[in-house]
Amino acid sequence: MHLYFAQHRLRASIFLFCLSLSFALTSAIAQTAPLRKAGSRLPPTPKFEPLIDRLIVTPHPIRGSKIDTQLTQGKTARLATLANVPLTLDRKLSGRAHLLRLNAPVTSSEARAIAARLRHSGEVMNAELDLMMQADSVLPNDPGYSASPGQWHYMAPTGNNLGGADLPGSWDLTLGSETINVAVLDTGYRPHADLLSMLPGYDFISYVSTANDGDGRDADASDPGDFVAVGECARGSAASHSSWHGTHVMGIVAALMNNGLYGTGIAPHVRILPVRVLGKCGGYTSDIADALRWAAGIDVPNVPRNAYPARIINLSLGSSGTCSDAFQRAIDDVNALGAIVVISSGNGASSAVNQPANCRGALAITAHAVDGDNAEYANIGPEVIVSAPGGGCGTVATNCFSIYSSNGAAVYSLGNAGTTTQGLDTGAWKIGTSMAAPHVAGTIALMLSLNASLDRAEIISMLRASARPPPPSGACALVANAGLCGAGLLDALSTLNALRARGPVIQMETDSQVVAPAANVLLRGSVRTADGHPIVSYRWRAAASNPASVSLLNADQPVASFIAPALGRYVFTLEAIDSAGAVATASASVRINNLPVTEPVAEQQLGWGSRLQLQLRATDVDGDALVFHASALPDGASLSATGLFTWSGTAPVGSYRIPWYASDAYGESAQAELMVTVSEAIGNTEDIGGVGNVGNVGTINAPIASSGGGGGSLDGDLTLWSLALLALGRRIRRH
Repeated sequence: MHLYFAQHRLRASIFLFCLSLSFALTSAIAQTAPLRKAGSRLPPTPKFEPLIDRLIVTPHPIRGSKIDTQLTQGKTARLATLANVPLTLDRKLSGRAHLLRLNAPVTSSEARAIAARLRHSGEVMNAELDLMMQADSVLPNDPGYSASPGQWHYMAPTGNNLGGADLPGSWDLTLGSETINVAVLDTGYRPHADLLSMLPGYDFISYVSTANDGDGRDADASDPGDFVAVGECARGSAASHSSWHGTHVMGIVAALMNNGLYGTGIAPHVRILPVRVLGKCGGYTSDIADALRWAAGIDVPNVPRNAYPARIINLSLGSSGTCSDAFQRAIDDVNALGAIVVISSGNGASSAVNQPANCRGALAITAHAVDGDNAEYANIGPEVIVSAPGGGCGTVATNCFSIYSSNGAAVYSLGNAGTTTQGLDTGAWKIGTSMAAPHVAGTIALMLSLNASLDRAEIISMLRASARPPPPSGACALVANAGLCGAGLLDALSTLNALRARGPVIQMETDSQVVAPAANVLLRGSVRTADGHPIVSYRWRAAASNPASVSLLNADQPVASFIAPALGRYVFTLEAIDSAGAVATASASVRINNLPVTEPVAEQQLGWGSRLQLQLRATDVDGDALVFHASALPDGASLSATGLFTWSGTAPVGSYRIPWYASDAYGESAQAELMVTVSEAIGNTEDIGGVGNVGNVGTINAPIASSGGGGGSLDGDLTLWSLALLALGRRIRRH
């Protein structure tokens, strides 16, 4: 948009500097999880905004060619102009992306506004925050629980132990194959007497302060410790000892068997590829995305090629929020090569699965206790495939104390006695979804050891079909949680037995959709059989937890449809039965999204030099968090992510039309306008317009236009004040 002055035409484009709401990073691991009523789900505890100093930027393949060329040359001038903040190139990432650094940390809202500005330019395909991920485990702080009375989580379900993964019979079929590589993206490993099947891994932590090993990325994936002092990770953050989290996770997958030391792993004959991505305070999205690709055998800039690509990649880590583009593209790339990505669902005690477990193509795993009930800390959601042992107390357990009581038993694996730097080998008790994910990764390793030709869809189908139902008295049996806990409890023996009676396999074309109200929604499932038995029956079923009933068309076919209701999230399951009676199931979720609706704002009239402050508002019937944004603002004006518009020293004289928007995570409102008229009268420095409570948050695009439209000359002559302003060099910047 152009702004014209009478008798003196000054043309420019205005840079937007607005704030944008972010999902708060999950806090570091808590020792005990909050209590909640049976079947209830607590929202994540609100956190203060983290500070961000890094962005992951992917230029548009066509319109961003100039930016891509500059970044290849180490230049950031064009990007900095579009962002309206100084940017420094850190390094080139995998997948055509680049890591950019801000000259100083800003709040996540500010960082999201900068990223939004880059995306709105059209020259950037995606820009996102380089967020820290945290390990999804709940750690005891008592060193006395290093000895193992028994690995209940591997046993056949019997008596009070309904949560065992049923592995003893599985080991009669296979102990795993040395041809199967399992990558564990975590804190790295400690050399341990009970963990010897290690491949040459890599340390992907880029920054010395996080790495804690004296340098950045290198070929040493060992764990130097991740201990932190009070306030080291964030304002008010607690101190913690080194977790040796990666060693514990690797031990669940592949600790040695029958050597008289500690416990055993699920697949002791497979090989572990250690990939270090978590250090002090966690790990960055950019490092983890690179590590995902490298683990699967995809080249990463400035990193030696991985000679031992993994078929299975375990990530016992995450953060709250929707799946980021960086994670999604990395998982897409990894899945395209046939690798299986297993990720913990998170420990927020909520029905929102963390990222990257909520990404398309990931196997999200929730956790259950020894009694088979969903663990009180474990996140659930429609993305969950199955539940696996994570230890601690179940949701409905009474008289339970995590770690200390028999119904709150933890998961036993490998550890280290060092509280800061490494000490002696030990065993260790831990609880969390971090412990659940490697149970599934180890079971998949056994499956591939028996049949290496299995693909992702077949593996998911067999895991789901062989899962045991949750206990009828547990949280996952409640109607409110239907479709959110996966197919049931992991049963390794039943899964391996399924390999001897291969049934149909369902592949969902889209297992998660976001659609508008009244849209025609297609549910597409393709079914194939490996043994030649034809499919004799299809049936789509709606979950009992769906907020309203819908009329499914062609519910007895692999492709069904329905008209989207006005609100809510819906889960549907396709069941296919072949002529031998074998059954396969798979689920798909559909989220109905309504775009935000802005509230009209009265025209603002004030004198030159006044201060204007008012609250823009919008509503969202889905209850989504909103961010307000404008693509351009007058010099000296700002718009916060919460919709607070501020203009100090209104000038020059003229009429301003400022289009603005409110956005949720899936789209933005229709354009709204804020009209401001600045008169020649010298105004007072005061607030004009009420400032109400900050409501929903959203984003903003605000071009500046003249009151005349068309050619756009401002009414009236230049005043002496305007001339004085020009003489002082005040101008509107152009990008």
